[in-house]
Amino acid sequence: MSQQSYKIFINAHTIVFTNNNQFVNKKDCAVFKASDLDSVVQQLTSGVFEGPSCLLFKTEQPNVLYAALKRQFKLIKAAGGVVFNEKGQLLLIKRLGKWDLPKGKLEEGEDLRLAALREVHEECGLNFLGILGKVSNTYHVYWLKGRWILKKTAWFRMVAWGDHSVVPQVEEDITEVVWVDKDFINAKDFDTYDSLKDIFEHIEFPKKIKH
Repeated sequence: MSQQSYKIFINAHTIVFTNNNQFVNKKDCAVFKASDLDSVVQQLTSGVFEGPSCLLFKTEQPNVLYAALKRQFKLIKAAGGVVFNEKGQLLLIKRLGKWDLPKGKLEEGEDLRLAALREVHEECGLNFLGILGKVSNTYHVYWLKGRWILKKTAWFRMVAWGDHSVVPQVEEDITEVVWVDKDFINAKDFDTYDSLKDIFEHIEFPKKIKH
């Protein structure tokens, strides 16, 4: 059986659905059964959950539990880019005071890859982009306009060719766009969203990217 895991971020908590044994003995996680899911979600969205920040559901079918959770929210699909320039630097944006990666919601009928390219262009002003492959998905639950939303974001590794000049899309609350090296994201004061920490932790910086 192949290993499969989902991490869903709700407020300051993380729900993990996994069949991967490496999670079984995590001391900072409270362990739950599949039958507990509805009650746990209700407590989390009501703000009355008392327990560790990590909620672990060990299951042979993580996709089944994810489908059950997904039915409780309005699903929004989004796509974004983990973008490098030819020097091997990573593209970051600062949104609402935290470091972030460019992303956004899919337009009706839009392909994930095209949406990711469009969002990087719109939020950062980059034109000459290529996709190198899929990185991962992230899952984030939040309150918007009177209802709970589950945002599923597909991330793609990209390269920016040629002109690396960037312009922040201020109407999307972006105040900075910068190219950084690995030391920047490894610094102790690097402040980002919980849902992106796994991506930043596992980013592989290329030395250089050639045509």
